[in-house]
Amino acid sequence: MNQMPFEAEILRDEAAVPRDVVRERVYGGVRVVAEWPEDLATSEIRVGVEVGGDFDRRDAPAYVELFFHDVFLILNLSTPGSFAGIISMAGGELRVRDVTFSARIFEYASGLERVPVEKVIAWYDGLGIGTEQIATTGVAAALFELLHLARGEEDEEQSVVRLAGAAEALGKRDELTRLFELREEIARGRTPVIHPMHDDGLDPRVEDATAEWIDVVDRAAGVVISALQQLAGAHRGA
Repeated sequence: MNQMPFEAEILRDEAAVPRDVVRERVYGGVRVVAEWPEDLATSEIRVGVEVGGDFDRRDAPAYVELFFHDVFLILNLSTPGSFAGIISMAGGELRVRDVTFSARIFEYASGLERVPVEKVIAWYDGLGIGTEQIATTGVAAALFELLHLARGEEDEEQSVVRLAGAAEALGKRDELTRLFELREEIARGRTPVIHPMHDDGLDPRVEDATAEWIDVVDRAAGVVISALQQLAGAHRGA
């Protein structure tokens, strides 16, 4: 049995104030426990994390990083847009890389409700994803696509492609016809190639070129996240 303490510092996104916390995750024979402060509205949140169980000490940082990926999904599926920021993690001689999470996809989506965090955790546990790094079910694929969007810079093309993958995995293709048409256009190189600055002040055509994409992405995000929330809310497990 190994025990390794870590310290995580969350530079919280100004708009994201956690309504709840996740105190524990279990990955097979490894248990990750987090000690959160009472005040979650501060700009910096310090969290004590302990990894315990049967694991190679070199793998401990990976469990800490995985824990916060789970936290991001659980808290944002419970209360959309409530958890985001830059997380710095360190423990003894081991340093986990800084990880940035953006909740913009949850903020852009409309018509979302709040699901009790206990229900989301029970549902998430029931998925049995654990330490899997390759999705083996449609729901896991959809969740992984959301994580990719959360970890990356804002990019309309990637949002279209990732959300189409998530929607398809959840059986929502028929509800999002234009999303899949745009994905096909992207794949065939039929969409405008925009400068990485993406500055409509320098070139007003940028706004016109991306206006429809933004509307399609926002609607797709709502459909995908709402479908996941419905699955979590309907879960009957303990």
